[in-house]
Amino acid sequence: MDKQEQPDRIKATLTIDLDFAKADQDRISGVLQGIIDNLWLSGKGSGSVTQHSHFSYSLKSNLPSEPMTMDRLLDLVDLNREPGEPSAREQIADSQHPDYDEALEWWEGLAQPQRDWFMQKHPGIKLVTQAWDAHALMTPADKSHLQNLK
Repeated sequence: MDKQEQPDRIKATLTIDLDFAKADQDRISGVLQGIIDNLWLSGKGSGSVTQHSHFSYSLKSNLPSEPMTMDRLLDLVDLNREPGEPSAREQIADSQHPDYDEALEWWEGLAQPQRDWFMQKHPGIKLVTQAWDAHALMTPADKSHLQNLK
């Protein structure tokens, strides 16, 4: 939501209903933290900690709701990626590559010194199939050197 869509004041009410058996009451703080941590994803939810302890929550506000589209979901997934790590869209596209399974098997078969050397030689590569394609274009001397690093 951009600044123009935001109301002058944000008003919100968070309602949490807890029904916890005595034996499970030490878990309440973890449940509350989980609810707060996940409000950005869902303004309403419920669950059970055990067969005898349940919770539900609902957030109501004057902010316009946003539908959960695939683009928004992928953007949310990308919030947790490390710098330099491929985006969710890139990973999905990578997994659709016709040689993905073969490329993944090859990459996972490399020893760590081989991976380190390969990544130094090809620093812009983030995806398994990109590495596979770069490997196919390597000179015989580089392929031999890579093989000898095991």
